[in-house]
This record gives sequence, structure tokens and C-alpha cells, in this order.
Amino acid sequence: MTEASDGGAIGRAGDELDGDNIDHAEMRRREHLAHELSGAIYGTILASTVVAALGYDPQKLEKSIVIVVVTSAVFYAAHVYSLTVAARIVAGQALTLRQVRGIALSEWPMMQSCVPILIPLVFGTLGWISRDLAADIALLVGIGALFTYGVLIGLREERGHFHVIANALIVGSFGVLILALKVLVH
Repeated sequence: MTEASDGGAIGRAGDELDGDNIDHAEMRRREHLAHELSGAIYGTILASTVVAALGYDPQKLEKSIVIVVVTSAVFYAAHVYSLTVAARIVAGQALTLRQVRGIALSEWPMMQSCVPILIPLVFGTLGWISRDLAADIALLVGIGALFTYGVLIGLREERGHFHVIANALIVGSFGVLILALKVLVH
């Protein structure tokens, strides 16, 4: 455990309470990191699902890229809008442009998370990798990212190796389920 700036103890996740002392800055930092990670997980699942749903047609990689980007952008915009509406209701007034921009930035990891999945699709269209394999590699990148996010969650929780592995398996299982769906549908 370390000493917080206000004298409270900070240890593992959830230990920021020490009597009546709460390290609000640490809680805000953790909340921000958790929100970014959840947005990245959601965006990765979304982009991976779109790639899986598009199926196997190497001649349509360009179209697949557009569909992944547009779908991710629509979901990103919907999240920003819904959070903006919720914030207006909570505040009881209109938000400033700066507040709306803050919401948009907080949701940006959802949009960013489609980029690693797009890279194999772009490489396939450029002929740098086989067009036949590009969608499969993109899906594997998404699955790998989900396992990585699970590891990051486990490490942030600081609850031991078992929790790191358990989180990796739980989050990664979403990607494996998407792959199973692709195999069943196509």
C-alpha cells in the first residue's frame, strides 16, 4: 500500500477507502482507465463481429473496410449522443461544446479499437498479404486484442495470476464466440 495525497491508503483496486478518507483523484483516474478499456473492448467486439458477418469474399475487402469504419463510426456517434443526452438530463441544462467534446474524447477508444482490425484488411487490398487470408487475420487480431484487454484488466485488479488468466479467458471468449458464429454462419 502507498500513501494517497490526502493521507488515505491506496492499495489494490477497490482499496482507496481508508476510514473516511477517499482519494478522489485516484478514483477518477481509475474510472477513466476503466472507461477507456471498456470502450476498446466494445469497439473490438463490434469490429470483429462485422468482419465475421461479412464472411469470406476476398473480392470485397474494400467494401469490408468501409463497412467496418462506417459501422464503428455510427456506434461511436450513438454512444457520444446518448451520453450527451444523459449528461444533459443529469445536469438539468444544455452542455457546453467543451463538455460535449470531453464526452466524445472519452468514447474515442471505441473508434480507435477498429484500427488494428482494419490493418490486415488494408494489407489485403494492397496485395501485401493474401486477400484470401486478410479477413481471417483481421478476426484473429480482434481475438488477440480481446485476450490482451483481459490481461490488462487482470493486471489492473492486482489480484494475482489466476485473475489475470481468468479475465483474459473471459474477455477473449467473446472473440472465440464471434469466430464460432462465423464458422456456423459461413
